[in-house]
Amino acid sequence: TKLILLDSLLQEFQVKMCTIIVTIRSVLWAVMTIVGTLMILVALFTNRWLHGRESRIYSGTGLLNSLTNVANNVEDIISDDGSINNLLDKNIGIFLDCKEIAGQPVFAGECIPDLDKLLSEKGLLSKDDQDYPHAWRGGILCFVIGLGIMVLTVLLSLFTPCCRVCICCSIFTVCSSFQAFASVLFTLGLLAFPAGWGSERVREACGDSAPFVLGHCQIGGAYWMAVAGAICSYLSSILAVLAYKSTVSYKTLNRQQVGDRFICVP
Repeated sequence: TKLILLDSLLQEFQVKMCTIIVTIRSVLWAVMTIVGTLMILVALFTNRWLHGRESRIYSGTGLLNSLTNVANNVEDIISDDGSINNLLDKNIGIFLDCKEIAGQPVFAGECIPDLDKLLSEKGLLSKDDQDYPHAWRGGILCFVIGLGIMVLTVLLSLFTPCCRVCICCSIFTVCSSFQAFASVLFTLGLLAFPAGWGSERVREACGDSAPFVLGHCQIGGAYWMAVAGAICSYLSSILAVLAYKSTVSYKTLNRQQVGDRFICVP
């Protein structure tokens, strides 16, 4: 009797236990999703989207911003033994007002948005395009929504080895659609950034800049990192479909019919 009871319990456990399926394409998809998400996240929290030098003062506000930037650079020059020319260096992120994190930064240019300035009348809440470019506000919205979608797909990818179907659809195909939409949002955000180069804050560092005309500034590494993150998001949406096909391939289905509970196939 005990043996029969034990055998029935084992059979019930096997029925309830999920079949874990891991393929090379599903692993590549998960890794690409994580990499793309991290690239966008790091790019947003970096003030290296544009690199220029204080050149012209357009208003009293511009004079205050320039003097503040020079004062902030003095400490870096003294500590890093840099050149006096570096006093005029100015880095700009998609968040115009951000503050550096105390302590050793994880990456160059690391900073977090200054919420007090960002939500002030001269920040995102301002109706004047010269205070904060309207295009950049739309770009920030696109990046934030896209990043939230990518974070959701990262969480879903952790469940795909065991749970691959949600209600009526495959999680892979759902994530593929989400990631394709996030990629479009990232592309819109990347296009919105040069559309805001005509604002006063940008002209203070870049001279005669205009929408899609940069002046004498240089595009920083953070922008190219955001471009790479958008490309990774596009690739992730494609890899998600390939990952789904690999989990329902002939080899996988054959091993499921044999009774394997842990399946690892190319």
